[in-house]
Amino acid sequence: MKTKPTLLNDLYTINDVQKDYASNAVKISIALNPSHRIFQGHFPGNPVLPGVCTVQIIKELLSDHLKKELMLKKAGTIKYLSFINPEVNRIIDVELQLKDAEDGLLACNASVFYEAKVFCSFKGAFGEATTP
Repeated sequence: MKTKPTLLNDLYTINDVQKDYASNAVKISIALNPSHRIFQGHFPGNPVLPGVCTVQIIKELLSDHLKKELMLKKAGTIKYLSFINPEVNRIIDVELQLKDAEDGLLACNASVFYEAKVFCSFKGAFGEATTP
């Protein structure tokens, strides 16, 4: 199934992908588009990436990595530790740790960061998206 990223290439682009097959992890470097229209309203003069967009980016990167459309099924823990200002932090890294979970879901621990600064910590589970 072809993935359908909705923010890729508009809000962000993928710079680099590093896969660690031994630990079932992937680290993806992305570049945010500071001129994206979402930052005009969130917030004028002080742009901040909305938390929901951060979770959507995690889902899209995971879907792209696995080459299948996914849906967030469980959000165990989502911690926003620092704001992502695209004018200050244009490049961010997303590390995804994956393992099989109960009920056929895929457990994902994700960290959104750049160098030593962590922006978001995520623990949740995804399943294949179903079409109505």
